[in-house]
Amino acid sequence: MKPIVTIALFVGLVTTTFANAQSVSSGRSADSNDDVSAVSGVSWIHHLNRRFEDTAMGKTGQLGPAPGQPAGPDDPELVLVFDSPIRLTGADLYRLNCRGCHGESGQGVPPEINSIINPVRATSVPLVLQRMKNTGMEISQSAATQMSREAAMALLKRLHQGGENMPSFSYLNEVEISAIIGYLKQLSGVPGSESRQLVKESPLRVGELVVKSTCHICHDATGANPAPQEMLAGAIPPIETLPRRADEPKFIRKVTQGSVIAMGADPIPYRGRMPVFYYLTEQEAADAYLYLHRYPPEQSKKADFYLAASQKQSGGPGDGNGTADGGTIPIRPQPPKDNGDNNLFAAAVLVGLYGFVTLMIAGGVAFTFREFKRLSRQTHIEENRPSRFEPSEIASLAGARSAR
Repeated sequence: MKPIVTIALFVGLVTTTFANAQSVSSGRSADSNDDVSAVSGVSWIHHLNRRFEDTAMGKTGQLGPAPGQPAGPDDPELVLVFDSPIRLTGADLYRLNCRGCHGESGQGVPPEINSIINPVRATSVPLVLQRMKNTGMEISQSAATQMSREAAMALLKRLHQGGENMPSFSYLNEVEISAIIGYLKQLSGVPGSESRQLVKESPLRVGELVVKSTCHICHDATGANPAPQEMLAGAIPPIETLPRRADEPKFIRKVTQGSVIAMGADPIPYRGRMPVFYYLTEQEAADAYLYLHRYPPEQSKKADFYLAASQKQSGGPGDGNGTADGGTIPIRPQPPKDNGDNNLFAAAVLVGLYGFVTLMIAGGVAFTFREFKRLSRQTHIEENRPSRFEPSEIASLAGARSAR
């Protein structure tokens, strides 16, 4: 039994090691679902080759104050928090990722942005049965179940891969998607969907969701900073320039309350075209600002990063900590993550461990089978071994013993 016990203990040890190695190589801790990455690529409306003014978001009318109108409360002064976890509900994740296009009710802005209510209701067996009954086409329970499964798969595919007029949300993890779908079912009146799923997120992850799900719809990730005259002609500043165009308080005000902007050859104040995302909190806007500093959209080399970092520490012009009015924010530069070599090494170690475990298990099984076969053969020989005495000799010996 000792070889088997040894193998079992070793397999348990390797399994634990493999689980820890997976956690490290994926860049996630055991109790975190963060996988933050920089935004990249052109905006969604750029991908669709549409002007902002022709989109549903550009027609919302939810703009900031006009020049001369009250701008709202004083500029917020928030301290950026790096690591404090935030617990979000499915409703929060819907607000951060979906509400900018589909609205608070999920009805969208047809025909450009479709409603998500009916696709979600199609995932419910009772609602499918009721809908078919209302149309005079009653179906069986099994048929309704199959239809609801196909609808659920189509909904997941749309979230992961996007569609003709909907961007992909492939950066959402399974926990976040599950929470969003749970809330969508509540929003759509699906029976039995009252439970709420909490998701723990970091401020950086919240900022990433705001930037990728809202800002990136209209703003390209990278590009030249447009001049005031270009802005008046309809140019949209790329995301990488936003922290340079405004410090943190002005950025928060622009996102949550709106603000005037100077445009034209002889710049004068205009109301601007950017919608006000009043449903985002000031802290969420601050998280987006933090994310843009910690994960800049441009893909810089390490040498360029450390050069920029040295400029930041010296307070030189054009450094990433600088703002439009010469202010600074309390952010310490960190090198970009480069886990390529580490991931390859971890993969090689895991392959080696799997191979070693496989050999150990195969050896243990072979040894056990051989010992079982040897013991069985020895027992068979002992039971069938012929006696050294003939029957007549055995009888004679027995008689001699009785005479004594």
